[in-house]
Amino acid sequence: MACFRVWPLYLLILPLILITPPAGAGEPVECWRGWGYRVDKQTRTYKSEELLLVTKGPVDWRPGQQVVLYTHDRASGQIIPAVPPVTITLLSARSYYRDNLNYVDGEGQIVGGEDNLVFGLSHVPLPTAAIEKLHEYNIWACGLESSAK
Repeated sequence: MACFRVWPLYLLILPLILITPPAGAGEPVECWRGWGYRVDKQTRTYKSEELLLVTKGPVDWRPGQQVVLYTHDRASGQIIPAVPPVTITLLSARSYYRDNLNYVDGEGQIVGGEDNLVFGLSHVPLPTAAIEKLHEYNIWACGLESSAK
């Protein structure tokens, strides 16, 4: 019977949880994460193993735009600080929608390099509600820090 008495309290607190950002949450996190391969410009032969890649923030996917991609560590899910980011100039990109832009794949020329990069990235969008677990997931998914707390 005691649990029925606390339900009205939950109903009063729930709206506050949904509209109040968590303490110390910082800025909302958004990125693109997925895979990529270095390929020869002429033959399109693969020149690397699969790279796990992530952006920091939103991206303009129009051809000619530059995109900075960071390498993810497969084991930890973190950006590898010792590996410099790869900047590409987009040659082509195909976007996929399901009520919003949620996946893109394409090819870009590596700035300052002789190779191209083919990639496929999923969107990790801004949270629509300030729910702490979703915010923590986005921080983890974007490789900014560990979600193991």
